[in-house]
Amino acid sequence: MSTILDCIRRIPSVIDHILDTWDETFKPLDTLLEKDAETLTEIVMVGSGTSYTSATTAQPFVEKASGLCTRVVMPNACVEAHHAVNKNALYVFVSQTGTSKVVCEAMEKLQNLGCRCVAMTQKDDTALAKIAKCHVCLNCGMEEFSMRTIGYAASVMDLMLLSVRVGVMRGHLSRDEAAACIADAKKVPASHAKITAQAENWMQKVKRQMLRSKCIMLTGPGALYGVALEGAVKLWEMPQIISAGYELEEGLHGPAYGYDYNHCIVVLDDGGKESEKGHALARYMKDVWQNGLVAGKNTVDECDLTLDLQGNDFACIEISAVVQVMAYVLAVDSGRDISRQIDHTVMYSYFKTHS
Repeated sequence: MSTILDCIRRIPSVIDHILDTWDETFKPLDTLLEKDAETLTEIVMVGSGTSYTSATTAQPFVEKASGLCTRVVMPNACVEAHHAVNKNALYVFVSQTGTSKVVCEAMEKLQNLGCRCVAMTQKDDTALAKIAKCHVCLNCGMEEFSMRTIGYAASVMDLMLLSVRVGVMRGHLSRDEAAACIADAKKVPASHAKITAQAENWMQKVKRQMLRSKCIMLTGPGALYGVALEGAVKLWEMPQIISAGYELEEGLHGPAYGYDYNHCIVVLDDGGKESEKGHALARYMKDVWQNGLVAGKNTVDECDLTLDLQGNDFACIEISAVVQVMAYVLAVDSGRDISRQIDHTVMYSYFKTHS
């Protein structure tokens, strides 16, 4: 019987497939934008749940590579009547299963208004794909568990690749610059596999510290904010631990006044300009409350997880392996059986988000 850990270990092969086929995969986008890519003024990424966190993770790179102002919104923001519609935006609707009801409703509304919309789902015959005038396959395959891990990493990669395509079409990226981005992306699979194994070993040392805590807070700058959000989702879905994700600077404001020994603070570090700020928070939690950890390129002490990140802008996908393994190990160690499909019949009798 497969486990969620098996899914995490499968991510490198999925990313390899995405990179091997991405040129063909994104041809529908070429058709959508071939005549007027230069008129785009904005990219709006729309999704819920893990699709939202994957878009938040990709957002800094999407803006950098495309040269366009980029924002992430929840589908209700597109459906509500007060939403201001930018007819010069590219709207990207992400739903792994393609069955998210509000995402479908939002895309239909904007397509009917004449907006350029692209749907991204796991296969070409999903509900969202069928109503989309432009569909790009995520190429993530079917995932056995509702706690998505493969879908998250695949969605981040595909959104980042989409922005490379748009950047080239608009003349913002040269062919050489685009090739350099793809070269960085190709470093991710091997690194992800290595980091997954490292995270498994690390969790055996720190899991008791995490399980003793009343909640786990993850924080990181830039793209790692999206990783922190996704980690918080997975910590609630799998081990059912109270959790939250913060952008690093935001986590140093109001939330920091409430931190104490009950809170395990995990700082995600990509070695960028915010690294020392994250380390300051980690040292405070370690020295004063004995409950701080760092996972990333630069660390504070031997309790932390030091990673040899390879993918530059794509390092967010590498680091995401840590939070996924974290959630899995804590679920198993706390005795929650996540190897079986959970019956949500009672919950679905009250509300359904997918159909």
